[in-house]
Amino acid sequence: MKLEELIERDSGKMSGTPVFSGTRVPIKHLFEYLERGESLEDFLDQFPTVSREQAVAVLIASRESLLNNTPTNLAACMELMSQAASDELFLEDLNSTMEDFKDADHLKPLS
Repeated sequence: MKLEELIERDSGKMSGTPVFSGTRVPIKHLFEYLERGESLEDFLDQFPTVSREQAVAVLIASRESLLNNTPTNLAACMELMSQAASDELFLEDLNSTMEDFKDADHLKPLS
């Protein structure tokens, strides 16, 4: 499942902050909960409009996008994810950029 199917970004909803599709819950709240050491259950209890399937799918999509990059691309990937989480990039731009990264493994480094 692509990120744009999991995440909604609409200027009329939460000022364009990326949210779980069909909700008003910002995606960054999930990561903030986990970073603080709280469980997925705590997050789901606090935000009942987000389904377990949605939360797990976002985590899986995030993991796959990070793990499918080579170590040399990891820093750039992390920067893109950080920018997207802080509303600096549109999700479609992130998906497009991530698609570009998939072929980077086959490129020779510039000397």
